[in-house]
Amino acid sequence: MAIELEKRDLRSYELRKRKHKQIVTIITIILIIAAVGIIIFAVNLFLHKNYTSYQVIHKTERSDSSSAKYESYGTGILRYSRDGAMAMDGAGNLLWNGTFEMKDPITDICDKYVVISDRGYKLLEIFNGEGGMTTINVPNPIIKSVIANQGVVAVLMDGDDVNYIKFYSEDGEELVSTRTINEKDGFPIDLSLSNDGRKLVTSYLSISSGKVQSKVTFYNFGGVGQNYVDNVVAGIDYGQTIIPNIEFINNDTVCTFGDNRFSLYSMNQTPKVVYEETFKSEIKSIFHSDKSVGFVLDNGDKEDKYRILLYDLKGNVILDKAINYNYDNIYISGDEVTLYSNLEWIILRNNGEEKFHYTFDSDISYILPVNNTNNYIIIDNQNIEEVKLIEAKK
Repeated sequence: MAIELEKRDLRSYELRKRKHKQIVTIITIILIIAAVGIIIFAVNLFLHKNYTSYQVIHKTERSDSSSAKYESYGTGILRYSRDGAMAMDGAGNLLWNGTFEMKDPITDICDKYVVISDRGYKLLEIFNGEGGMTTINVPNPIIKSVIANQGVVAVLMDGDDVNYIKFYSEDGEELVSTRTINEKDGFPIDLSLSNDGRKLVTSYLSISSGKVQSKVTFYNFGGVGQNYVDNVVAGIDYGQTIIPNIEFINNDTVCTFGDNRFSLYSMNQTPKVVYEETFKSEIKSIFHSDKSVGFVLDNGDKEDKYRILLYDLKGNVILDKAINYNYDNIYISGDEVTLYSNLEWIILRNNGEEKFHYTFDSDISYILPVNNTNNYIIIDNQNIEEVKLIEAKK
């Protein structure tokens, strides 16, 4: 009898234990689901916040001439003019500077490195982002210079009937030299260099039998490229479509921007077509980041005069939105598209939502992003301000 009672007690204990485990499991699942729901709600709330104004965090008075130009540089800005360049953080503190004399300075930036070239002349300066500056005098007038993330510079030069591309190290040593002949290859329009400095792409324009002909050439100066004549791993004819702009979107992706089309290529070593599209509407603007490419197209006679399109690097459409903004500049920062004119500032999320829309009381010259945050740098004729967006009151 005692044994039977012990067995019943044991079974009862096991049942209670099992039920307790089930209750604990159910409660745990409920808590996990609730936590995930709260996180999703919080993230969704953050991603869909609207902003109506901004507050000034730092303000610095401009001491340069109106001819000075500005670009984003890390979490700060680069200022350059005919007589020199300087980099500053958002608070206006000097990071580095250098002086030179140029007539038509143009820039290219890759990570901390900057090259400033005197377009149409023979001088370029390399800045290493740590105060170092290298002066290079090249043999022919410069058309364009581009820089890689270790300081290697590719320079496209005009030699009358012959054009040259030369590579220089950060210290000014000539590394590679190649040339093209106008009569055979055409006239150079653009070039772009991969971040690692091993791959180059160029766009040339020629006239044959009275017709315009465009060609894009892909170079590989690494090990694979040594197996090809003049390191040319591919050449693609675009016929009468002019290709005025080409870009390494990231180290292994190239985008060619035509007057009515674009093409995406993967280029680990040699180029392979990923996606191509031809537009029926006129392209007003192009813009890109290391993850996407974008276009503003003429929307015809419709109420919204423009159409904005954003693609990922596989050709998938991220954003397709009709807009009616007046703007002069457009860029991508993080997952957002910024448009601005001298009096208006708009930020769009990549789902098409308007995150921010602001009208200024007086003219502004630049709005530059700060490291994919809600901070921006606004520059007008008198001041440089680092600002932070203010959330709309509910």
